[in-house]
Amino acid sequence: MRFNSSTLQRLLLSCPNVKNSTHATSSRRWFLVLLLLLILAFNFAIRWRLRDMPLERDEGEYAYAGQLILQGILPYKIAFNMKFPGTYFMYALLMAIFGQSAAAIHIGILLVTSLTALLVFFIGRELLSDAGALIATAIYVCLATLPKAAGLAGHATHFVSLFACAGIAALLMARKSRPILWWFLSGTAFGLAILMKQHAVFFPLFILVWFLWNRFRKKSSPNTGIIVLLFCVGCVIPFLLTAIGFACAGLWKPFVFWTFQYASQYVSMLPLGAAPGQFAAGFDPVFESAIWPWLFGIVGLLCIWKKAAWKGPVELAALMFLAGMAAACPGFYFRNHYFLMAMPGLALLNAAFILTLAKAFKNHFNPSRPSSSSDKRHSAFRIPHSAFIMLCLTTFIIGDLVLNNAGTWFNTAPLQLSRQLYGNNPFPEAVPVAKYLEDHTATADTIAVLGSEPEFFFLAHRHSASGYIYLYSLTEPQPLAPQMQKEFMSQVETNRPKFVVSVNNPVSWYSLVMPISFQYASAIQDWWANYSTNYNLIGAVKIPADKPSQFSWNESSLNPADITNDDLLIYRHKP
Repeated sequence: MRFNSSTLQRLLLSCPNVKNSTHATSSRRWFLVLLLLLILAFNFAIRWRLRDMPLERDEGEYAYAGQLILQGILPYKIAFNMKFPGTYFMYALLMAIFGQSAAAIHIGILLVTSLTALLVFFIGRELLSDAGALIATAIYVCLATLPKAAGLAGHATHFVSLFACAGIAALLMARKSRPILWWFLSGTAFGLAILMKQHAVFFPLFILVWFLWNRFRKKSSPNTGIIVLLFCVGCVIPFLLTAIGFACAGLWKPFVFWTFQYASQYVSMLPLGAAPGQFAAGFDPVFESAIWPWLFGIVGLLCIWKKAAWKGPVELAALMFLAGMAAACPGFYFRNHYFLMAMPGLALLNAAFILTLAKAFKNHFNPSRPSSSSDKRHSAFRIPHSAFIMLCLTTFIIGDLVLNNAGTWFNTAPLQLSRQLYGNNPFPEAVPVAKYLEDHTATADTIAVLGSEPEFFFLAHRHSASGYIYLYSLTEPQPLAPQMQKEFMSQVETNRPKFVVSVNNPVSWYSLVMPISFQYASAIQDWWANYSTNYNLIGAVKIPADKPSQFSWNESSLNPADITNDDLLIYRHKP
């Protein structure tokens, strides 16, 4: 098969919103597939090399809940958290396929992000062109793996992106045939996105408002009521089935308490005045690691709304981005991984901007003079100005992303990367400590962690002595905290865990650092000071910032005076 400049030119200059596959040559189709495979191979190369990176605490939560599901134990029964259970079930599915390890989980996330990239390609091809689809897919893969956006970890936001893109793809299919069915399927996909993380509710809301506004402008609105009804029914069905399932399992009350009552307290703790500072803290690292895609994306957003040629379905790309950004706002926490939900839309906006600029150059440099014989003779070896601009801009954006992150993607070892990204959090240390706990306990034994480190339970394959797998909810300035503390202490005392791991790191105790947080924490610390008389200190882990961690497992050699705030302390119940 022969690929020359003509093949590349036809690919790069394909017109928007034209079904190119009908008239495309075989060489062009294979060239398109080849480039797409290279993009997916890039995603594979990064994530496969870093598959052994230790789980961070959110991954530990999902993995532990998924592990329990595989044991037949539903969420909110012996493991509590405020998130909808979609990501827990997705983790259970991935672990059932790939295994219960950090590497297996990250291979599963590789699959999820690859599927999302394919959906971005499909959306880009429908909204823009073949070239636009490739550009958007390549940029998305880079953005979704940004270390400072926590893109290398298996966050719920990756699953939100997957199902949100599936919802958009279904809307685009509705333009071709059977719109009522595809709108229903689109709503179902968005409903699954919400089940992954409540924040995803902004995606169907934005789509619904956009659809109704367009129908209002056209004034001729056949099937509008039916489409809206089925879209909303599709959005509700995943939650409704989940709620029925938990009610039948006798878990309706804890499900409602954690996902609605406590969740509402969580998102209302920070005042509006804290939003700018929180946004800067969360967004600045993400922006600094991908400055040009963010800038080009904003310009692309303006292009879509200002340029008449991009009106209509292409607005979906802008809605994807805006909905993703809105989904990062609840509670004003602006965690860095929240912005992963905006990455598919941002990639498509970059592609729209590049195509707009290339088209402008094409119009500006359109030759008005007849071509000479020399021009005709060498035309097969020239790329037009528009295609050249498209290639340059795409290379610039992706090249900048690669240069800024290549060291992390291709050189840094997984353990070292965990330390670079998460500081003195005990994620690497959790692996050997959990192995020790697993080797020195029976399957029926429980363990407890004084801190917010659910990865210990997953890695040790042991149940938590308390349903409170995070201490965050016990130290937050919310009215439910005192009662939660009592329940935590009572559950630990009742279940008498064989081992207790004390994490002396403030990051593991406080999601919000406020004076009242320290007061709440002191109640737990005072309780532990009394209850710890039932335990012997049998291990300690020192976690220096610039040296390998030091493990001590000999009781006689442990000196409490040497213990620092960055240590893990391991206690064993007295005989």
